[in-house]
Amino acid sequence: MNVKIICDSSCNVPDAYLNSLDILQVPAWINFADGSSLRNQVDITTAEFYTRLAHEKHLPTTSQPTPQDFIDAIESVDAAQIVVATVSSKMSGTHNSAVQAQSLLPDRNIHLYDTLSASMGGGWQIIVGAEAAAQGADAAGVLAAMEASRDRVHTILTIDTLKYLAASGRAPMLQAMLGNLLNIKPMLAVQQGTLELVDRARGRKRSKRALVEKMQAAVGSRPLRVALINANIPDEAAEYAAEIRQALNVQELIIEELGPVLGTLAGPGALAIAALIAD
Repeated sequence: MNVKIICDSSCNVPDAYLNSLDILQVPAWINFADGSSLRNQVDITTAEFYTRLAHEKHLPTTSQPTPQDFIDAIESVDAAQIVVATVSSKMSGTHNSAVQAQSLLPDRNIHLYDTLSASMGGGWQIIVGAEAAAQGADAAGVLAAMEASRDRVHTILTIDTLKYLAASGRAPMLQAMLGNLLNIKPMLAVQQGTLELVDRARGRKRSKRALVEKMQAAVGSRPLRVALINANIPDEAAEYAAEIRQALNVQELIIEELGPVLGTLAGPGALAIAALIAD
C-alpha cells in the first residue's frame, strides 16, 4: 500500500530521516518585528534563526502551519493513503490546521495523528511510523506503530534562562528575574501532551546531571534510541552526548538543533533528551 507521511517542523525530524524515509515536512512560520514571516527550514535555517534571535530587540513570534499549508503538501503527493502527524494539540494549533485541511479534501484518504509531544518526542513516533511504511505497512499499520511507540518515548529538557519564557508572556518577569539571580535551571518534561515543570537545579552542571538521572529513572537499563536536542550549543551538546552514552543503554544517538517554535520559548542554551525505548 502506498502510504505517505507528512509532519510539521515542530517535530524536529532530522533531515537524514526526512530524506531516507521520504517524510514530507510542513514548516512553521517565524514572525519577526520587521514584519517578515519566514518558513522554518525553507526561508531560514535553524542556525540562521538563532543568529538572528541574538540580535533582535523584540522576541519573534511563531505561527503554526495554516490549513492551506497542509492542503498544499497533501496535494503535492499522489499516495493512496496519507498520514499527517503533528506536534501535540495541547501545545499548538497545528493539529487543528491539519483537521481543517482534511475536511477540505474529502476525496483524499487522510489519517491524522496527534503525537501528544514536541520536538523529537514526536519525531521518534513519526520515524517509527515511516519505518513501518517502508516495510510495507498500510495507513492502519503505520498508525498502530506510532501509537505503540508513544508511551515508549520520554522527553525532558532544561532551560538555561527564563528570559525568553518571560518575554513571551509564558512566565512572570519576577519569576524570570529570580530564576536568573539564583542560577536556577528549571527542568520540564512532556506529560500527557503538555510541558510540565518537574524539577529545578542550581547551576548548569547540576541541571545536566539531573536531566540524565531523571531519564535513567524513567527508562532504566532498557535499550534506547536517543535524540539530544540543543538550542545553538552544538559543542556542548557533543560533549554531553558522551555523558549520556555512559549513563544510558544507547543503541542510537543523534544530535539535533531545537527548532524555532520551542527555541523561541526556551531560548539559546536549552538542552533536551528525547529517548525512545527500542523494541
